Amino acid sequence: MTSFTITVNGKGHFPCRPDQSIVDAGQQAGFGFPVACRNGVCERCLGTLRAGHVQQRNHTIHAGDADSTRVLYCVALPLSDCEIDVPEVTAPGELPVHQVNCRIQQIEALNHDVSRVWLQLPAGQSIRWHAGQYLMLNLGGESYPFSIANHCDGRALELHIRHGDDNSAAQDIMASLQSSSTVSTTLPAGLRFIDTAPDQPVWFICGSTGFAPVKAMIERLIALDFTHPVRLFWGARTPEDLYLPRLPAQWKGVLKDFDATTSLSDISHPDHAEGLVHEAALEALGEPELPLFFLGGSPPMAWAVFDALVEEGVPAENVHCDVFDYAPRD
Repeated sequence: MTSFTITVNGKGHFPCRPDQSIVDAGQQAGFGFPVACRNGVCERCLGTLRAGHVQQRNHTIHAGDADSTRVLYCVALPLSDCEIDVPEVTAPGELPVHQVNCRIQQIEALNHDVSRVWLQLPAGQSIRWHAGQYLMLNLGGESYPFSIANHCDGRALELHIRHGDDNSAAQDIMASLQSSSTVSTTLPAGLRFIDTAPDQPVWFICGSTGFAPVKAMIERLIALDFTHPVRLFWGARTPEDLYLPRLPAQWKGVLKDFDATTSLSDISHPDHAEGLVHEAALEALGEPELPLFFLGGSPPMAWAVFDALVEEGVPAENVHCDVFDYAPRD
């Protein structure tokens, strides 16, 4: 039997037979449709028909018709290739995005200008994220991205916020959090993460609070009982800028093959490498085509490290950082 192609939310497409509801076909293809019934009663699958034609019960709907903005896709059968929009549909492997109010559980200083903020997700909702993704704090009509520093294991969300004298916006965010009991969040976001175990070594290069997503990804590798080598290169200006200094030693005790190097750019110290953090990584790099790299830091830092790695022979597709998606180069 002939199948039609259904493109949903611009995220992807799937085949659908003319005797098959679009929701059924989409779910078989791995798309997540919001649905609580199969007969058009709950209206959770309500969406818009952007192109094509469908039959809904005994009524034919064409894109552009008055009722094409209220199509119930659990009872809609395709009559042609279609382009549809349905809120909250997820592509295969994609997690649904939620906007929820979180309780502010605890705020603690980790060093002179970094604080850890613990948030608690509301009970009764299934909210997941992948290790390495981030959330948005919605404050005063603005949204601010912060990496989630723990992997998904319950309702707790861990944030690392640097709020030094050179960052007045972060100081305002901390003041708002310290004076409130809840905060609006949107999560998850980000395309560079670890969910399943890669079949190759994983190297992390980060600076300052770029350590936050790295921490989450290393925790995920521990949960996966990861057996390939893991290397961490963490840069700062001075020893006082590093925080959670005991964690690398703890990870060395639970990962099969783990090593960590800290690097200081502003001073010389016997316990740390000297210079920019990626220089220490390049010095340790043997076979550049083998590791999978994850970077954490500012856009200038991430792009500089990317260029240095690629120049050393690392395949560009082996280097990942959210910066490449939200701050691409021309």
